[in-house]
Amino acid sequence: MKSLLDLFLRKSTCAHTHALINTNEGYCPDCGAYLKKYFYIVRCLRCDVKREAKIYFGDVLPKEKYCTNCGSKEYYVEKLDIISFIDIPYAIHTKEIVLQGEFEFASAQIWVDSNNVKPVRYLTGSV
Repeated sequence: MKSLLDLFLRKSTCAHTHALINTNEGYCPDCGAYLKKYFYIVRCLRCDVKREAKIYFGDVLPKEKYCTNCGSKEYYVEKLDIISFIDIPYAIHTKEIVLQGEFEFASAQIWVDSNNVKPVRYLTGSV
């Protein structure tokens, strides 16, 4: 009985429906989590043809059981950061939360001569 109550009274997590509409990464305006958009393409393992994909309980799977080109049941999933317009009909996109330690910040340093003899030098670097 307790498991049924947990199922119905459980707090729902953010679906990030208002996030990453025009960009590939950024913050969710609803929950504040940093997100990155990834694209997945399902390909046949035998003939490497692109197959239409679906998400089923969080897993990326092909829509059809068998490849329409060679009849194989085997497939693999390719994960991409950026997608070309040719792959759009075959791709599935997900919005995944990036943890604090996984993304890098770029930093810049400015060094100025105390006598103002030399021009300002900009040194860029990353963490």
